[in-house]
Amino acid sequence: MKNKVRRMPNKKVTKNAKIFGGVLLGAIVLVTLGLGVRLFVIASGSIDGHNLNAATRQAFMANQIVPANRGKIYDMNGQVLAENTTVYDMYAVLDKKVVRSKDSKTGKYVNGSGHVVDKELTAEKLSKIINMDKKEILERLEKKAYQVEFISKKVQASKNLSIDQYKKIQALNLPGINFTSRPARIYPDGNTASHLVGAMKTHEDKQTGQSVQNGLMGIEKSENNVLAGKNGVKKYDGQVENVQGSKTVENGNDVYLTLDTSLQNTLETRMDDLFKTTKAKSAVGVLMEAKTGRVVAATQRPNYDPNDKPVNPELWTNLLDQGAFEPGSTMKAITLSAAIDTGEWRPNDTYQSGTLLIDGKKVVDAFGQDQGMLSYREGFWRSSNVAFARTQQKLGAAVWRKYLEKFHFLQSTNAGLADEERGDLSYDYPIDQANTAYGQGISVTPLQMIQAFSAIANNGQEIKPYFIDKVVNPATGAIVKQGKTENVARPIKASTAKQVRKYMIDVVNQETGTAREFDLRKFGYQIAAKTGTAQVSEKGQYLQGLNNAIHSVMVLAPEKNPKYIFYMALKQPQVFPDASIQETMNKVFQPLMLQALNNSDSAVKSKTTKQTVPNVVGQSVQEATQTLNKAGFRSALVGSTGKVTAQSLLPEQKSLTNQLVIIKTKGNTHLPDMTGWSLTDAQAYAHEAGFKLVWSGSGFVAGQDVGKNQLVVKTSQVGVRLKEKK
Repeated sequence: MKNKVRRMPNKKVTKNAKIFGGVLLGAIVLVTLGLGVRLFVIASGSIDGHNLNAATRQAFMANQIVPANRGKIYDMNGQVLAENTTVYDMYAVLDKKVVRSKDSKTGKYVNGSGHVVDKELTAEKLSKIINMDKKEILERLEKKAYQVEFISKKVQASKNLSIDQYKKIQALNLPGINFTSRPARIYPDGNTASHLVGAMKTHEDKQTGQSVQNGLMGIEKSENNVLAGKNGVKKYDGQVENVQGSKTVENGNDVYLTLDTSLQNTLETRMDDLFKTTKAKSAVGVLMEAKTGRVVAATQRPNYDPNDKPVNPELWTNLLDQGAFEPGSTMKAITLSAAIDTGEWRPNDTYQSGTLLIDGKKVVDAFGQDQGMLSYREGFWRSSNVAFARTQQKLGAAVWRKYLEKFHFLQSTNAGLADEERGDLSYDYPIDQANTAYGQGISVTPLQMIQAFSAIANNGQEIKPYFIDKVVNPATGAIVKQGKTENVARPIKASTAKQVRKYMIDVVNQETGTAREFDLRKFGYQIAAKTGTAQVSEKGQYLQGLNNAIHSVMVLAPEKNPKYIFYMALKQPQVFPDASIQETMNKVFQPLMLQALNNSDSAVKSKTTKQTVPNVVGQSVQEATQTLNKAGFRSALVGSTGKVTAQSLLPEQKSLTNQLVIIKTKGNTHLPDMTGWSLTDAQAYAHEAGFKLVWSGSGFVAGQDVGKNQLVVKTSQVGVRLKEKK
């Protein structure tokens, strides 16, 4: 074993170390003396010419933001469509160094504190509450991380949890499961009128760090300032509030819409059926009071549930005032108005139908080229493009353009929605000008269409559609703003409007009229209507075929003194479930318009409760009746034997509790007791059973002249006596 050689310290190194130590000690002494002097000066109350007492007060002054409560959105019946709530984001702490803490008073463990202990049990219990299965939750709990959230590509299961979910998870008292809360907006009716009501977007204020909500679309956006209110500010001097410097919070006002719960629900349910059965690209429907401009029902498909985040940007277009499209032959009623108003309409003159050449370009009638000579009146009810291209030529380009402007096309309606489109017009050449007379080469919005047709309904007076019934201060109940009828223009004479409505009757009543499927005469109402079929243009070319068209209908009801204007457009249906697309569209129009005209709530007491319609096709009558009753619906039978073959409301749709569902089987029909039914229900049943219904009075059925269980056939007539309920 070798002996280690002990080395002696280098004298030069030792000397340098001593020098360095001395310099360092001197520097420390100088810094300490400097700080001492500085502190002495500060204590004297000023430095560099500044008063430190004032600066100190300023440093301790704090501004506390008092956030304003956002106002609610209601329909006209007082049903809440949008309100404030709190949502919770959940996360799990996995780090074993984080231990559970106990409450000093109770001695119990603090809920959620510590880290996740039993991962298997935690995953099992959470899977029953959040939208993620046990396996996925467990995978996240097995990760090596301080904390995790429960988010996948498909779902954000731990984000935006409701108060109910939060309480259920809290009740489990799971170690390591924690939450952060934040304000949010909730829409109790989900996708009902979702594009009109709108949705919210949330961002963080860079100055305050607070979460700020703003309207993304619909009423939430257009009335954002009204709903949002103004934040308050509390200023403090130290711990004492500076009252003079503080600003009182101004909570947002509540907005009441013109939407009617019952009518809106009927439109929503029927549009669900339409969209499901036709597999169309889109659809939009709107019902407006003709005399006031109040929009009482409006919806579109596809729609979305604003409670689900994030909202798909592809669904943000509000088809009421955006996504302008070529309306097709509904525009012929406007051309007819201009022709009558200027004295250029000669209904009994004839023309050769089929095709018309204008500068070498063809105008073609949709019904073919073999109809021969037609009168212009018949050309209107048959919806002849040639007839109205010729009519436009008689008017002249300048006069026709003038009437488009008088009806306020190519202009925003300013109906109260944000980002409204004005539409567009191709008008350079004679063929372009002729095309606009039958609704091609001009783009419009549904709001522009119902506004223009209001002039025909109101004897020449055009009125603006509107959606806001009133704005109310929730603290005082005072009405801040009241919705009202606004006259836009008078584009045509009263005599012209009356004549146009008469010609629109032909479209419904004539055997070859294009709107005969919408006829309501068997229900006691004469309507005026005009249909439209417009080719869809892509990349400058018109697509061919009925499945590449926009099918629409405009209805004024009743004709003599219209109460309502209904407009619906269905874009590119891929399936045609009935003999004609008009028959399919009538399944939306008829129940909605009858309900509106009969002024009933369909005997529904609980307007705010909705249930899912069960599928009873294939069940026995007894089973179907029990199933429907259990689900909260009334039922009536057409037929008598065998299994249920059809039901009036499609399954899996949402409908108001206590709604009547008509079920059909084979065999003879025996009349039910209709006492308490609305006239709309009685009319719907008579239509399905095939007998004629007559009535007297108004309100709900108080008696019937054919007794319960009596046989009814297609030649039967049943009279009912109506009476208002007290």
